[in-house]
Amino acid sequence: MEALAHSITDEQVEQMEEMMEENGYDELWEVRSDLEDEGIIDDIYSPDLFHMSAPMDNGMTHFIVRDEDGNEVLTFEDKECGDIYDNVGDDDVIEANYPYQSYVAIPEDMDGVDNVFIIIEENKGGIYEMEFESDEVPTAKDFCYQSGSVDTPDGDWDYIARIFFKNQLLEISDHLDNRGKAATVEVYRKDGSTIN
Repeated sequence: MEALAHSITDEQVEQMEEMMEENGYDELWEVRSDLEDEGIIDDIYSPDLFHMSAPMDNGMTHFIVRDEDGNEVLTFEDKECGDIYDNVGDDDVIEANYPYQSYVAIPEDMDGVDNVFIIIEENKGGIYEMEFESDEVPTAKDFCYQSGSVDTPDGDWDYIARIFFKNQLLEISDHLDNRGKAATVEVYRKDGSTIN
C-alpha cells in the first residue's frame, strides 16, 4: 500500500465539493486527478502529514528467498513467519530498538489540523528486495515482521513495518514493479464527518 495525507482547510474541502457537484461526480476519487490542475492541492505526492509505502499486513503477502545465483530456495506466506518475540527479543528489547510505527489521519487527534485528505492505494505485484547472508538454507520461521498502522476514523490500515531474518533487521536493497489495484480517497473532517 501507498498512503499519503494532507492537512487541508475548510476552503479546500468546499472547493473539492464544488468540483464534484459541477462535474456530476458521486465520489471523491473522481476529482483526485484534477486537484493539482485546479490549484486545490499543489502536489498530491508531496503531502505535509505523511507519505509511506509498505506491504499490507492482510494475510496476502508472499516471500520468495533466492540464493546469490537467483535460484529460488524458499517460498512462504506471511502467516508462516516466525514470532517476533522468539526471533528479536522481548517487549522491552523491541520497544527500545524498534518502536511501533503508526501514522495518524484523525483530525480531532491532531493539533492545528481541521481536515485530512487521504489517499490509500492498494497495489499488487512485487514490493522490494532485501539481502541477507546465511550459512544454512533459511526456513519460514527464521523470518518475522513487525506491523504498523495508518489510523483513520474509519479504522486502521495495517502494514508490515519491519522484516527481520532471525534477529537482524533487513533493509530494502531494491524496489520491484507493482501496479494499482484499488484506491481509497477520503476527507476526514474535525467535526467527525467524512467525504468519500
